[in-house]
Amino acid sequence: MNKSEFLKLHEPNRPLTLLNIWNKESAKDLENQDVKVVASSSFGVASSSNQEDGQQIPLNQAVDVFGNLSPNTFKSLDFEAGYSDDVFGFQRNIEYLINKKINGINLEDKLPGEDTLQGITKFTEKLNVLKSIDNKNELFVNIRTDSFFQGDVILQNKNTELLRNTIKRINHYEKYSIDGIFIPGLKNKEFIRTISRNISIPLNIMLDIEKDNVEDYLSLGISRISFGPSTYIEKSKTNISVDRYFKQKIDQLSYLDNNRLINLARR
Repeated sequence: MNKSEFLKLHEPNRPLTLLNIWNKESAKDLENQDVKVVASSSFGVASSSNQEDGQQIPLNQAVDVFGNLSPNTFKSLDFEAGYSDDVFGFQRNIEYLINKKINGINLEDKLPGEDTLQGITKFTEKLNVLKSIDNKNELFVNIRTDSFFQGDVILQNKNTELLRNTIKRINHYEKYSIDGIFIPGLKNKEFIRTISRNISIPLNIMLDIEKDNVEDYLSLGISRISFGPSTYIEKSKTNISVDRYFKQKIDQLSYLDNNRLINLARR
């Protein structure tokens, strides 16, 4: 699957719904459920190796989770903040991902360990570097903005000034030809509607697979739903095999997929 085919899976009223993976086994087991898009969770990948999240594992280890997948499977990497805040280091990392046939990335606008987002000018330097290296426009670039994923998340979801500033930030990012925007922590349905109406790129939110009901977030303009680390966390509480876990999750969501309310990206 190439980038343009992947982009077509992002429909505002039928969001692409991704069960995030955490290691080679989970990636292959999900693919074996006839799923053609496999997306990693940095928290899951780190935790499954008994390490901390936040770029504490080497980039090659983060990429290696896709190592056993078919060339036809779309591979979306949780790239965190790019594994380098240095222009040349970031450039080398993008080159490495392209050479490793990674198809899509989530790139954060907040550095690990920092409490605030990067300045827009500083962050868009990365976007310029990214586009110059990816000159064939092969990578699907999903920018993660953490404006709603810091501090008191409940209060943030009531903050109308934060909402306005987030839209302004996204609108600025759109000038750099990004392909999607990911806003973890965003749960206020009216805020979701407002953002989706004021941007021109697919909107991605993160839900908790144990606590959230997918149906509550349909028809809001969302084009992509991720479950982030919650798949790894939920699976870790059970004794069932990974392949059985994913089969159960897909079975639970299949009625929404069959009724074209979500898209599980099955072959």
